[in-house]
Amino acid sequence: MDSADYFAREYFTLHPGKARYLDYLIDQLERAGVHPGRVLDVGSGYGLLLARLRERGWQASGLELSAHACEVARASGLAVECGSAEATWPFPTGGFRAVVMNDVLEHLTNPGLALGEARRVLEPQGVLLLVTTNRWSLARPLLGRRWAFYQDPTHVRPFTTLELRHELEGAGFDGRVTAIFNFFTAGESAPRLKPLRRLGTVLSVPWIGESLLAVARPMATR
Repeated sequence: MDSADYFAREYFTLHPGKARYLDYLIDQLERAGVHPGRVLDVGSGYGLLLARLRERGWQASGLELSAHACEVARASGLAVECGSAEATWPFPTGGFRAVVMNDVLEHLTNPGLALGEARRVLEPQGVLLLVTTNRWSLARPLLGRRWAFYQDPTHVRPFTTLELRHELEGAGFDGRVTAIFNFFTAGESAPRLKPLRRLGTVLSVPWIGESLLAVARPMATR
């Protein structure tokens, strides 16, 4: 994962659909009532989301496991710390208004540890925005071994809605989980699906979406 070869995929490029999807993610934060302030992007990669957050007025920092990706992001002037999401994060308690974990949880063997750190670094009224792979995605039986989850050897597990809610609650979060189809970036792992990008939207569905989107806040302590 730390080589340039791992990042030589369309997923890590700012194609037009990706740019629109990044704006969608930021819109989700703002619709949750979070005004621009300090935000942490966990698994920040080359810094595509960090750069867009900064353009929209956020004070954006990143946490990234890959030293190669950290180097690339820092060369663009982005604030990125190198480290694992499954260790103590090098950020102060209560220091962020929002934490974003986009396509991160499915890579982790101990997601509860990472979610616990997200809760620690959030302000009491902060928001966690999380996107991860849906175990019951319609694409899984349709694509078989070509399903996006299987295309990345660093993936550990997909989640069901109930499993993700359980992980969030166990880490002290309360929020909503929605299944979605993201047509903005369709075909990044299965090129024959690229025509679906013409739909230009993220669609919420009952349970068969490709991904799970969670918007959650720390539970009040008693």
